[in-house]
Amino acid sequence: MAVSSSLSFFCYEQTLEGCGCDVSGSHGGISMLAKPTAYIGKTIKVDGFDGKLDGCNIKEAILRSTGLCINSSSWTGIPDHCRFSFALESSEFERAMGCIVRFKELVLGSKAFHQINGN
Repeated sequence: MAVSSSLSFFCYEQTLEGCGCDVSGSHGGISMLAKPTAYIGKTIKVDGFDGKLDGCNIKEAILRSTGLCINSSSWTGIPDHCRFSFALESSEFERAMGCIVRFKELVLGSKAFHQINGN
């Protein structure tokens, strides 16, 4: 069973914003653009990836560390903006949400949510 598009949009938007991304305005569809602001310039070392994150290489870092594949700014053509798709079955959608949170914890630490949101 697929997650409804309005619910998945809201969940994705909240998760991305809570994990340090600036979500670009969107009016429906099956994906959204977000700038992973909190991650740009951070250094990470995971399974075959070792480097400073930018809008292009963040795709590889997320894929290698969590198994989640997104489209980087190389694909979007918008500097430092990535495309996140949420046209998924509900179990895959939940897994994707977990991957985004796991990547945040890996790069920014588990307490980063409070720091990002100013609490």
